[in-house]
Amino acid sequence: MNEQLMQIPLKDLLESLKDGYIEYKKCVENGSDEVDLAHVAGFCTTIEQILSAYGKMTDAEIEAIKEPIIRTVTLTRRKKGLKMSNIDLETPAIFRRQQD
Repeated sequence: MNEQLMQIPLKDLLESLKDGYIEYKKCVENGSDEVDLAHVAGFCTTIEQILSAYGKMTDAEIEAIKEPIIRTVTLTRRKKGLKMSNIDLETPAIFRRQQD
C-alpha cells in the first residue's frame, strides 16, 4: 500500500493555530459554554501537537504565538465544573492567581 501524507505548509499551520487562539479568546469574551470552548481548545491542542511532532517547533516557540493572544491559559482538559467564561484573558495568570 502506497501511502502519501498530506503536506501542509508550516506557515498555514501556524496561521491556523493563531486563528484558533483568537477564536478561543472571543469565545471566552462572549461567554460561550464549556462545550464550545472545549471544541476550540481541542483544535488548538491538536495543531500544537502536530507542530511539535512534525513541524519541529518547541514549546517556547508555540508559547510565543499563544502568549500575546490568550496569555498563559492552558488549553488542556480540565476538571468538570470549572467555568472558563469568568477568566480575564487580559490579566496575566500570575496576577489572576494572586487575586484568588
